[in-house]
Amino acid sequence: MAVEAAGPEAAGPGVELEPKRKYGPIDWWGGWRTCIIGCSAFLIVAVVIRIWQQFTALEAGLDSSSRDFTLQYRTLFYAEIAAVTIGTLAWWGYLVRKGREVVKVKASHEEQVRRIAVFWGLVGTASVIIYIAASFFPNQDGAWHQTLIRDTALTPNHIPMFFLFFPLATTITVGTYLYGRFWLPEVYAAEKGFPWSFFFLIAAAVTEMSQVAMNEWGHSLWITEEIFAVPFHWPFVWYGWLAAGIFALWAETIIRLLQIENEIEAPAAASVEEEVA
Repeated sequence: MAVEAAGPEAAGPGVELEPKRKYGPIDWWGGWRTCIIGCSAFLIVAVVIRIWQQFTALEAGLDSSSRDFTLQYRTLFYAEIAAVTIGTLAWWGYLVRKGREVVKVKASHEEQVRRIAVFWGLVGTASVIIYIAASFFPNQDGAWHQTLIRDTALTPNHIPMFFLFFPLATTITVGTYLYGRFWLPEVYAAEKGFPWSFFFLIAAAVTEMSQVAMNEWGHSLWITEEIFAVPFHWPFVWYGWLAAGIFALWAETIIRLLQIENEIEAPAAASVEEEVA
């Protein structure tokens, strides 16, 4: 899809536009940079933690009262809580502060396309985080706790799953909404109401995080075995259904891309009709 270059003349006199950028809206290091950096960063974090587990879990991760456990895993737990809390509040705060300024500026069609690419990058990053949180580490969790009895909720696989990637799912889904709210007002402006797509997706992340307490209560006082079909695991299925709202985000922004194409072609078609007339 062709897009016009950003410039004051693109929207008429007196209308402020975003400045011209070094990279094109869909260049790899343009709009897609968010997807490349975001997905790669969290995959690297997951791989590093998995390698760390390989060399420390059986030696230091079995007794939560030991000094080795404190050094190897309780320290990791504290670091995750601090990093996620500070990072989340800083990012959300930036999105709101910057977004209030961005939403006042008229964006060219080219800039809108770039923002949709960034938005898709955030959705892609959310997909990676949700996969790590809801697929890889839960399967590891089942294998670990079916063979080794937990003496605390802070086990080597719970620490990255429950206290890093589960909270990050909420961080990225809410942050993605804030980006759409301010950077894509044509789709997610406040006056359009709160979209069901984000309601389902954010509800999925919150459900998953809330389920941590139910999971630990159930395994401590009800069924100690790590059987995936136990009743207190059922809400994890609701999470999966709710997370399907992520697909609507692509559909909603694809519709906007088609509208942008029509808006670009309409003046050219009108001028051709005038010449013919």
